[in-house]
Amino acid sequence: MTWIYEARLYDSKAVAMYVAMNLRDSGARQRLDASSVQVYRTRRGNYGVRYRTLDA
Repeated sequence: MTWIYEARLYDSKAVAMYVAMNLRDSGARQRLDASSVQVYRTRRGNYGVRYRTLDA
């Protein structure tokens, strides 16, 4: 399984956590495993969201 990265980076971890929460709760992504959504930090200090689908 490979990671799928959201295209946008965020300055605050709180905003990235909010996006991850919305991604988990979204009904549009039926093949998304809720435990595979993560918030990560880049070397420059920004935050992003990545996830894995069940069939990927």
